[in-house]
Amino acid sequence: MALSDFNKEIYIIMTTEADQEHAFKLAHLLLRDKLIPCVSFKKIESHFWWEGDINELKEVQLIIKCKKENIIDICNKISELHSYEVPEIIYFLASTNRNYYNWLNSI
Repeated sequence: MALSDFNKEIYIIMTTEADQEHAFKLAHLLLRDKLIPCVSFKKIESHFWWEGDINELKEVQLIIKCKKENIIDICNKISELHSYEVPEIIYFLASTNRNYYNWLNSI
């Protein structure tokens, strides 16, 4: 495939959850409501400031793929359902190939 074949725009949303159980629950609710077609999970270790102290936690990162028109609903749902008081919600534009784009937009 040529680089020009990867000109279809999708969005990636990243968040972390306290553990696999919370991550799976959040993902399942987003999938059930058809806000997202796909999510990947990755075990990570995070180091961060919280309430004046440096914390180190093992977490699960969710990498959520979605179409632009669902971003606000997804971010609101994550904020509502998340186990953290201040959840990480980061999103950015990404490019993909036509087949993946078509699949993602079919959901």
